[in-house]
Amino acid sequence: MFVNYFADSERSSPVNLAVGRTILTVWLVWKTAMYDWNEFFEVPFYLTPEFTWAVPPVAPGLFMTAEKWVLIGLLVLFAVGYRVRFTGGVSALVLAHFGAVREIQNNSGETQALFLGVYFLLFYSLFSETHVLSADGLRQTKDWSVDSLRSFIVSGRDSYQLPALKWSLLVIAMIYFGSGFNKLFPDGPFGGFHAGYFGSVTLSRIIVVRDAVYQWHVPIGPALVEYPVLITAGSIGTLVVEMGLLVAVLLGITITPFVVGLLGFQTAVVVLLGILFVDTYPILLTFFAWDRVYERLVADRQIDVVFDGQCYFCMRSLYLFKLLDVNGTIEFVPQAATPEKYASRDDVDFQSAMYVFDGEIAYEGYYAFRELIRQYRVFFPLVWLMGLAPIAQTGRQVYQYVAANRGAQFSCRVESDD
Repeated sequence: MFVNYFADSERSSPVNLAVGRTILTVWLVWKTAMYDWNEFFEVPFYLTPEFTWAVPPVAPGLFMTAEKWVLIGLLVLFAVGYRVRFTGGVSALVLAHFGAVREIQNNSGETQALFLGVYFLLFYSLFSETHVLSADGLRQTKDWSVDSLRSFIVSGRDSYQLPALKWSLLVIAMIYFGSGFNKLFPDGPFGGFHAGYFGSVTLSRIIVVRDAVYQWHVPIGPALVEYPVLITAGSIGTLVVEMGLLVAVLLGITITPFVVGLLGFQTAVVVLLGILFVDTYPILLTFFAWDRVYERLVADRQIDVVFDGQCYFCMRSLYLFKLLDVNGTIEFVPQAATPEKYASRDDVDFQSAMYVFDGEIAYEGYYAFRELIRQYRVFFPLVWLMGLAPIAQTGRQVYQYVAANRGAQFSCRVESDD
């Protein structure tokens, strides 16, 4: 369910990295878009004045509001994988400044989570060359030889390295280990072991105090205080999942029980203490095996795609489709290797368009692309839109124009390297 990338950072598909970028973007855009900086600077004092160096000296509210929207714009580009090294790296720097300024008034976990986002963005940008399922991956194909591009479209790769997820997982595991360690040694490693967390007294006290002081009243919390065995079990379970995650990561064993335990722990915190710290969910969900879920969503029908194996533009158009074909349900065939059962048909003209064959049914041009997209069920809304008469008519005209002018206006006919 969850992947221990530290044990093996290779996957048969780059889907997880692309989903990770999307999750990070949605999470960080949500955290930054909702912040009102003009209201923030109306507070006449700073709780942690040591961070005042980060406050812009002139019109701080206006400056930080502008910075917020710059960050959101960079994150959107990062999500689609456009110049990941730049957009991810600069986003990390801006987010770090964003967090530093927020520290002057709010040094809670809500703010600390921003710095976790900085780690993620840095790792994702440092290994930018691994983002093949992205705008950058598509852009890089312009530097491939025609034979290399054709070979990839036909055969693909056996595995993809995902080091960004590997090192992000290690950082998260270390942070959780530190959280558990601090519960056992609240005064530091030389301050002595604190066994109180293993009992029911510490956690019971926290539940009762929060219920009395804070407005969010959750009846189930005080009720559980009457059952010290459950409270003790919860305390021990928390330590096990927090400290056990790092052990599992380093030993190369499954991390699923520990991640599920941490998600359960966070949910229990909401129910028992009324502390809504949602950042845990997107952070841990970046390590979910999304590629396995995606495999189940891909149609299981077998189709054949016959394309122009000497046209850069045609093959680059198929690049993302090849990456998304995680189950090998699509056979990409260059025109030069067209099977006789297709080449002998009178109702096809391979020189004028690409074709998709679903059994005996042939789809040409625009409708061939629509059938390709239909193979990936996650895009069913797009398939439906492409079938609407006005869109289909426009799409056919655009395809015919591109096909007729690909040699003159697009990089198409290229001699083989042989």
